[in-house]
Amino acid sequence: MAAVAAQPSPSRLRRAFMLSAVMLGAAVYEINLTNVTVALPHMQGSFSATHNQVAWIVTAFVVGMTMGLTWAGWFSERFGQKQFFMFSLIGYTVSSFFCGAATGLLEEVAWRFVQGAIGAPLMSVGLAMVLDAFPRHQHGTANTIFGIGIMFGPVAGPVIGGYIAEFYHWSWIFYFNLPFGVLAIIACWILLPKGTRDAGRAFDWLGFATLVTAVGVLQLILNRGERLGWFDSLEIVVEAAVFVLSIYLFVVHSLTARRPFIELAIFRDRNVVTGLFLVVVWAFLLHGTLVLLSLMMQELRGYPVITLGYVLAPRGFGVVVGMFSANLLLRYFDPRYVMAFGGACLAISAWAMTEWTAEVGAWAVIWTGALSGFSSGCTFVPLSVKTFSTIERRYRAEGLTLFMLLLMMGIGAGIAVAVNVLTRSTTVLRATLAEHVTDYNELLRYSFIPETWDTGSMAGLAAIEVEIMRQAAMIGYLNYFYLVAVMAIGAIPLIFIFSKGRLTAQTLEHHD
Repeated sequence: MAAVAAQPSPSRLRRAFMLSAVMLGAAVYEINLTNVTVALPHMQGSFSATHNQVAWIVTAFVVGMTMGLTWAGWFSERFGQKQFFMFSLIGYTVSSFFCGAATGLLEEVAWRFVQGAIGAPLMSVGLAMVLDAFPRHQHGTANTIFGIGIMFGPVAGPVIGGYIAEFYHWSWIFYFNLPFGVLAIIACWILLPKGTRDAGRAFDWLGFATLVTAVGVLQLILNRGERLGWFDSLEIVVEAAVFVLSIYLFVVHSLTARRPFIELAIFRDRNVVTGLFLVVVWAFLLHGTLVLLSLMMQELRGYPVITLGYVLAPRGFGVVVGMFSANLLLRYFDPRYVMAFGGACLAISAWAMTEWTAEVGAWAVIWTGALSGFSSGCTFVPLSVKTFSTIERRYRAEGLTLFMLLLMMGIGAGIAVAVNVLTRSTTVLRATLAEHVTDYNELLRYSFIPETWDTGSMAGLAAIEVEIMRQAAMIGYLNYFYLVAVMAIGAIPLIFIFSKGRLTAQTLEHHD
């Protein structure tokens, strides 16, 4: 790939405006990652759909998003970063309008796929433009500010979505994007420098087709596997076969093609390979916990959506504090130690969750969520900076695209495993606990047992069944929290595969 000529470095004030414009565009996209989920019951009623059918609204967006990330690197290099970013931003804003205006389920699913696919490059290309505008020794600061902006979406999304779904029609969840999208379009058009193009770069159709197919099919497996019973379903078996074949063809083709879709030179960098692996682990561990916390507090504690949003909001505050802390610590410590500290915070948070009971209060969720959020922010900044600290500038856009792609796939895998652990554990434990409900169990005759737990009546058996399901589900949640704690501890040594040394201005600028 031809080297891209370096552009004059913008002034400090212009960098601030550029960062704000790009961050706004990415944040608008990130909001729809989470705010639609809370409105699914309302959309299910509007479309007269089953639970499985309406779930396609989320699945289509996630599949489109992961597929959109695969081509972000090539198109941004071929047509210019600003041009492609503007195309994605305009497309995302327009598709948001059609998502809100959809009158049928099939129409809604189609536009959600377009919305996810066309808007996905806003994250990776946006971050690439931010890093290109800042010198390497300021990448930590730029990553921190940009990360806070894009983290606003997933954190505020459920609160915004819950409020809109409660007091307005669900379509306003999508119309909410329009004024911010238009503002971001105007700001980016004025403030972003025109990107350079690599007009001679050929398009690898076979590499593109096999990668997009593999990524899209894998996301379908992760999103639909639990609902369909995983490999008990013919659909999942066929999709798994397609995934294996596609990834095999992609790897073989990439190793033999003269100009592959993804430049293999990226993988010669030890830090890049380590970072791409660890970002999958990091995303896998963090987001499954967030999903299960939402389910637990709603189903076991009966929290309404808006109240739940307030209880989970401190997690976002923890992310902000973690990012600022990491940016400060990177000035004095090796990034590996900062990441290890973040991993330890995650392990402590998850281990504390394993001590919960079904009567867990809001304060326990607040402080563990804040600590988990702090871990997320404290890990993301050094991980993203260290991963690309030694890569050549011309490979940065593709490297960031892979980083974001694996991040989203890690999130999908983490959520799928979290739900699977919860479901399987609850089913097994319900059967185990039910075996002890007999007239011969002396424990059921103790004075502290509720009078409603009468094994001689249908009402009593129903009351016992409710409590059994409640306790079985709680143990299922605890099993996953324990898994996260153990994996977080086990992942800490892998951080030290990164090359050692602090990120000084001299060492970073050497690679530009």
